[in-house]
Amino acid sequence: MSILGIDYGAKKIGLAVSDEQDKLALPLEVLINANAGGVLQRIEEVCEDYKIKKIIIGVPISLAGQKKEMLFREVDLQNQQMKEVLAFVNWLKENIDLPVEVEDERLSTKMARGLRKDLVKKGPDDAVAAMLILQSYLDKNNIKS
Repeated sequence: MSILGIDYGAKKIGLAVSDEQDKLALPLEVLINANAGGVLQRIEEVCEDYKIKKIIIGVPISLAGQKKEMLFREVDLQNQQMKEVLAFVNWLKENIDLPVEVEDERLSTKMARGLRKDLVKKGPDDAVAAMLILQSYLDKNNIKS
């Protein structure tokens, strides 16, 4: 069983999965965010194919200490991107029968671009950003199978 990492964007959604030991995150694919039905169908297929037990979605927020409590700053909640990501998180929670958690994703896209420069000259950063979000979650939580 694995964990699915998601880097949500209005146009593209990056996906990553953990290995069977939940120690290493690997980029999987990038979905075109054209319609909700297609996105949900593909996420469900990935969850079935990889025996996903939990979904982690990156959001640009802070987490308080070890309690994993959200620190929603008023300025964050006014940000349109934050509103869209939180709407996606809530939508996914309502439409999929798996636990959905969030992980701070600030800087993941920037880091992904840096990694992509070293690996490949062209292509989307979204799956790599999803990998970084998921790896951060795995490292923080020292997940054990």
